Amino acid sequence: MRNLKFVIILIFSVLCQLSLAQNNKEIDSLIAEANSFIFKNPQKTIQIGEEILERKNISNSYKISSYILIANGYAALNEYEKSIDFAIKANNLSAETKDHANQIRTLGFIGNQYIRIEMRDEAWYYLDKADKLSQTASLPDSMKYLIGNINLLKGFLYKRSLDCEYAIKHFNKAIIEFRKDEGNGFAVANLGQAYNQKGFCYMSIDKDSAELSFWKGLADARKNGAKSLECNALIGLAEIQNFRKDFKGSTEMLSEALMLSKEVQQIEMENRIYKLLADNYLATDDFENHLLYKNLFESTQSKVLADNTKSVNELIKKRNEEKREIYDSNENKFILVLSTLIFIFISSILFLGYFLWKKSQKIRKMKPVTDL
Repeated sequence: MRNLKFVIILIFSVLCQLSLAQNNKEIDSLIAEANSFIFKNPQKTIQIGEEILERKNISNSYKISSYILIANGYAALNEYEKSIDFAIKANNLSAETKDHANQIRTLGFIGNQYIRIEMRDEAWYYLDKADKLSQTASLPDSMKYLIGNINLLKGFLYKRSLDCEYAIKHFNKAIIEFRKDEGNGFAVANLGQAYNQKGFCYMSIDKDSAELSFWKGLADARKNGAKSLECNALIGLAEIQNFRKDFKGSTEMLSEALMLSKEVQQIEMENRIYKLLADNYLATDDFENHLLYKNLFESTQSKVLADNTKSVNELIKKRNEEKREIYDSNENKFILVLSTLIFIFISSILFLGYFLWKKSQKIRKMKPVTDL
């Protein structure tokens, strides 16, 4: 998951910039500004999203975009429970307004968050829903890159399940979809993602193919100013250099990647770089630097694990509470229905008894009296 977390966020952060059939330039500008803060000041992203929601008479599409902005901000802060809550709000509103594009987008976002915290059953559930909807919904050409996004995320899931054969198939499907519309900024941004993740899958299969994918991902990232993707591609190339025992070349790439990871404030990517640098310095008998980066790796690793464990526990607790609420609600409904049925049954018995009593009284009055 170390190489995974940062890049998945980017898929959905750029999506928020799209405002379908909207003409409010001020809000469009705020959404673009909020996106620019996702990695350097996510609290600002959340604040802007909340400010947009407080405005009167904004369209449902703007509300959806604002929910996604807030969800992305919390995701960048590793507050997954809040992130998923706002993504679900966006998804529910998309479903109510029959906005299929935003439904697919938000279902993918929710699946993405569950991938990040290794709750794979939930991730598959939301991605399968998004996939099925993408196959039946009529999407405008400008939004068909979303099909590529879902394939990209499914590739991530297969990659996490150590099934790189299927993962590469989905990455290739994503690449095909993104390359159909290279004039679309969203497709272009995610194309680099697909190349990078395909490269990581090839690492255990074919180093040459992996290297080719990373170079393509790096070129795309630098062309589009995507520092996160540039960092990820450099990490992949550095791992290959390490494998080939070019420790100097590997360390140079990692040093460049480390500056990028700090700039975009992604601790998991930073953590991975510390581990690789420690390995490189150990291989060259530089024990001082090895110990330095080993300690940095262990300290950041502890924070990463603590954050993820906390998030998983919170989500499990919330899911159990929701199940309990559903159970209690169903139990209350059952008790109400049962009480109603008992009341009707007793009322029916009483009514029938009263009816029979009245009838017997009537019969008695009609019966002729005989003299003794």
